[in-house]
Amino acid sequence: MVYHTINRNFMKKISDFIPDKVIKKKERIDELNALLKSNLDNKVINRINVINFSESVVIIECDDSSVASIVKFEREKYLQIFKNFGMYNLQDLKVKLKPTRQPG
Repeated sequence: MVYHTINRNFMKKISDFIPDKVIKKKERIDELNALLKSNLDNKVINRINVINFSESVVIIECDDSSVASIVKFEREKYLQIFKNFGMYNLQDLKVKLKPTRQPG
């Protein structure tokens, strides 16, 4: 467990400083990722992740451009998965490529 210290006195846990809405959003993103994983075929399951969402948009990050193309081509399928989960106001699915690491 990590604690914030001031003058060698232990204070509140650092996790106490994280707002509840941030924690709840992270939990919701985890739920959306689990939903995708349970509804997709093996060729893309481990190569995509939900990274953000709002009431009308879900943003998915893909490991490479071939997976991103598949997701874009099957956009309606993905939108329907989320709508069936209760995201009735969802209107768009944005697809981003995961940034590649530059050798440094």
